[in-house]
Amino acid sequence: MREKHLADSRASGQGNCHRQDASGSAKGRSVRCADGATWAETSVGQRGFSRVIITGMPILATALPAEGRGWILYSGAKEVARGKTLHEIAARKTGVAIGVPAHEVTTFAVTLPTTNPVLFADMAHAQIEKRGLAGATEADTVFDWEVIDRREKTTVLAIHALRPDLDEDLVLTRAAGYTPSALLRESPGSGCLVWREHQRFVLALFHEGQLVLTQVLTTGGEVGSALAGEINLTLMALEADEALEGLLPELCSVVSPGASRDECAAFEKTSRLPVEWIAEGRATSRPRVSERLVPRAVSAARAGRRNWRRGLVAGAVLFFLYFAIALWVVKSDRATEREIASLEKRIAIIEPDVEQVQRSAQRWRALEPAFELDAFPVVQLSRITAALPGSGVVVREYRTGGREIRVRGQARDVQFANRLLEDLEAMEEFEGYEWNMPNPRVEGNNTATFELEGKPVNAGTDN
Repeated sequence: MREKHLADSRASGQGNCHRQDASGSAKGRSVRCADGATWAETSVGQRGFSRVIITGMPILATALPAEGRGWILYSGAKEVARGKTLHEIAARKTGVAIGVPAHEVTTFAVTLPTTNPVLFADMAHAQIEKRGLAGATEADTVFDWEVIDRREKTTVLAIHALRPDLDEDLVLTRAAGYTPSALLRESPGSGCLVWREHQRFVLALFHEGQLVLTQVLTTGGEVGSALAGEINLTLMALEADEALEGLLPELCSVVSPGASRDECAAFEKTSRLPVEWIAEGRATSRPRVSERLVPRAVSAARAGRRNWRRGLVAGAVLFFLYFAIALWVVKSDRATEREIASLEKRIAIIEPDVEQVQRSAQRWRALEPAFELDAFPVVQLSRITAALPGSGVVVREYRTGGREIRVRGQARDVQFANRLLEDLEAMEEFEGYEWNMPNPRVEGNNTATFELEGKPVNAGTDN
């Protein structure tokens, strides 16, 4: 027994739902929609279920191929516009679900020897390659799949594969999504549906609301016995397909606007199945699309648009960041200027007092030798005399100026003069002085005339 199908909320514009394929006999499952609503499932049987795929935007309209070469735009089940091309009616709109014409997408059923959903995608791609529907590269192969039936050790999938050379008119970057046009039409729960699109008849098989297979028919023109005969042959060929066991239709629904009574009678007479006539084809009021069945060009354009938006947001963030930093720098600069101006005013106020203090300090330093015992000339001369050797050195002249000392004398030879210099530098009483003696002058009698100069060590830094 199949599970109850989820009601699709796209028609009401409340967002879309998403659930993964599941297996087993779990019960009481639920699905939460993008708008926060929760849809409950009463049961999940061994035969699987249909999927509902999330899309990034609500579906506001549906675009389907017309009977002729044009396109029809629907809002819900109501027709709102017609055009020669899809771009003409939908290029400037957002939230449009695109029904891909049957000659641009192939739907077929396959039986997979597994019930493990992790393997479905790879096996589906292998089946597409086997039928020659794959693109030049794996990225060029765009397809989707649905679980139709679950059996003891196998799974029946319906695979929808886009043509690699998809018509450029179908590329709409603002589209809500893509799906086979059969899924966007009002259709029977189970059975086959026949309609005309882009001047071709299309046969679609449905089973409990799920699309199982589509076939573009070769019969053109009017509804009649020829069309019914081709449908009979197609259904007979499908009877040999293991994947369709138990899924073949028991009713044929035909969309026949404008068909005459004679045409309908001829069709019924030839058809193997009971016939249901539908006067006018309409779009379903509950459209659903798949994010997996998006053309590569559309995916690339969406990615580029997302990257552009991200770049724009990043640029805006950087701009505001730089603006905030610049504003902070300007405010800090203004505050610094105000602080500098305040300091300059304070300096201007205290500058006269500072100058007066400096002048007083200079006067006190000039008078300091007169009050300091160590600076008295007699004391200094006494200490210099104490440093003289027992013989060989005579002081001829002693002068003081402030704290500086000058001594001129005569030594027996240059060695005695240097010895006096060393003794003065070693004296504890003159540790605050720096002594300097130019080279002594040797006289004719081999004596040496010398001149010593002593200055306080910090004399060069005092002001």
